[in-house]
Amino acid sequence: MQEHLALLRHGLHGLLVHTIQTLEETGRTVCDVTNTGPWECTLDLAREVWDKSRHIDIFLKLLEHVEGYNGAYTETIAETTSAGLADDTLVQIIELAQKMGDPVIERALDFVLADANTRGHKDQAYAVA
Repeated sequence: MQEHLALLRHGLHGLLVHTIQTLEETGRTVCDVTNTGPWECTLDLAREVWDKSRHIDIFLKLLEHVEGYNGAYTETIAETTSAGLADDTLVQIIELAQKMGDPVIERALDFVLADANTRGHKDQAYAVA
């Protein structure tokens, strides 16, 4: 059980770091493209910043729930080049929470995953070939 808890803490910490980095990158993009792209794209990016800030809050609360904290794994480096990696990690942590019988983590991360999947469909509208 302790091994599962340690895996859970580490996974949540990795998601937190990844989301903080994504929030920063998206926030910079909002500032950079405000006057250069379609206004709808800017608004969608601003909504994504709000989504990421909400996800950060969720991850911080979940870390508290498993007696973890931000900065516990200072060696954590998030790979921000692929959102798919974060989604895979979410699914793995949801499965781990199910094994541990923790519905709080399972439901909270299921919400984040659903939110991320909704966002992915909107992002495709502005993709440039």
